[in-house]
Amino acid sequence: MQIAGGFSKGVSMKIIKYFPLFFGVFFLFFFSCESSTEGGHHSSGPSSPFGVPPRTFWAQNMETGRFYQVEAELLAQSRNCNIWVEKGSGVEIATADSVAKAYENDIFPKMMNTFAIKESIHYQGEVVARDTIQFADWLGDRDGKLCILLLDIKDDYRQGRNDSYVAGYFWPGNFIENVPYDSLYRYSNECDMIYIDTFPGKPGSTASNATLAHEMQHLMNFVTSAMGIVADSGPRENLMDTWIDEGLSSAAEWLYLGSHLENRWMWYNEDRSGLIQKGNNFFVWGNRENENQYAILDDYATVYLFFQWLRLQAGNSGIYHDIITSHEHNYRAITNVANKAMSGMGYDNWGALLKAWLAANYINAPNGPYGYQNDSTLKNIQGKTVPEGIKSLPLAPGEGVYSITNNFTMPGNTQYIHYAGLNKASPALSDTATYAGGALLTYNVNTDTLWQLVNGTTTGVASNFVTNIDTGSGRAAKETRVSGPFVIGAADMLRRKGLAGKPGFNLARFNRGINSFE
Repeated sequence: MQIAGGFSKGVSMKIIKYFPLFFGVFFLFFFSCESSTEGGHHSSGPSSPFGVPPRTFWAQNMETGRFYQVEAELLAQSRNCNIWVEKGSGVEIATADSVAKAYENDIFPKMMNTFAIKESIHYQGEVVARDTIQFADWLGDRDGKLCILLLDIKDDYRQGRNDSYVAGYFWPGNFIENVPYDSLYRYSNECDMIYIDTFPGKPGSTASNATLAHEMQHLMNFVTSAMGIVADSGPRENLMDTWIDEGLSSAAEWLYLGSHLENRWMWYNEDRSGLIQKGNNFFVWGNRENENQYAILDDYATVYLFFQWLRLQAGNSGIYHDIITSHEHNYRAITNVANKAMSGMGYDNWGALLKAWLAANYINAPNGPYGYQNDSTLKNIQGKTVPEGIKSLPLAPGEGVYSITNNFTMPGNTQYIHYAGLNKASPALSDTATYAGGALLTYNVNTDTLWQLVNGTTTGVASNFVTNIDTGSGRAAKETRVSGPFVIGAADMLRRKGLAGKPGFNLARFNRGINSFE
């Protein structure tokens, strides 16, 4: 995407203090911390291979919401990143160096090639950056490098007691000017940075590096939105909806790995929460956490599959770049791009796009819209039917369920609940009739995520479900159970602890702030 003429307005560190009114959508949890020392300053005494003294960083405790200080050492560097390591974490220089090399040689180029805007960005007539990451650095400390802090993220992980943990996070608050006496601004490290966990996460491992790629997309997504909000120009003037941001970050994992993470696609088939077969998916993020502790993992699994389906149907990963640079911030960012990439399919309508993806998870044809293009891994996706005997159940926007049809007359569509007949044996979909031995797709086309549950009709007939994986050897292998520990997002962990939404911000206040640029 080219942005003609760059940006007419930009930002300086003097106006970054208005960012909290924007990033509050990401993390709305600020609490007083016992220490009042300003973060981001250096301690005395060199302790790194580069003769750089230790530095204190602010980090957030995901169990309590409070911010605390971490003393860290600079143990590795590359052209585009600095690796700081929490003292006492046990992470050696060799490990820090491997993270730097992975970022420099693999993660950075892949994320830039897919998600970056590469266009001159102007402020007061001068070019301040030539791509997304340079702009992030200009908003931060302007040292030309991303700060990556390896630390034991405080997330209440306890083996055998709590099998969920935060593997890493990006916090937009670090772009704020640090104001020690202000409760909102005092925890900024005043730099572009990402936090990566050291326990139970293992820095330098494939999984940890995938997390780094995941969080880098979040940073790039935020900065892309900031171009519109702060510079009063650019792709959009709102943060992207959570499910789109998470979908792109799940795509970032695939881009880095070049293969599918088992804890994404296999989680869908296994459905440990038992809620995917009742409709739970990504569109209304985190809406079923009160029903099952693993419900949020359903969101990650389904959004991963949806964004993989988009890529496979479009034929390339360029669709991800078109989404992140969209002027839209909600479902329209997806429908606009999908309609362009897959013209003639009617995907400018969210209901049509949703229906095709839901059909793909049940039919999973080797080609065409109702499958994953015979992807060697995702051809194993098998959508489950609702439990036997359930003839009606509440669905949130974006949710859909399957039930077996024989002699069943399709119900008529309502405002939000729509129906389709699916035929797996001879891949087909009908909006007007069901198939003998096929399935009824019942789905909610409402696009308002400030949702209300609406009851949808099912046949009450379930299929016998046995999951097998095609190993490519001509034999089917029984699916192995996905095991923990399980990675969830920082915002998800805080929400689970009841710490979300305090205090809230609004763009109206933010927009008043930008009128007083210095």
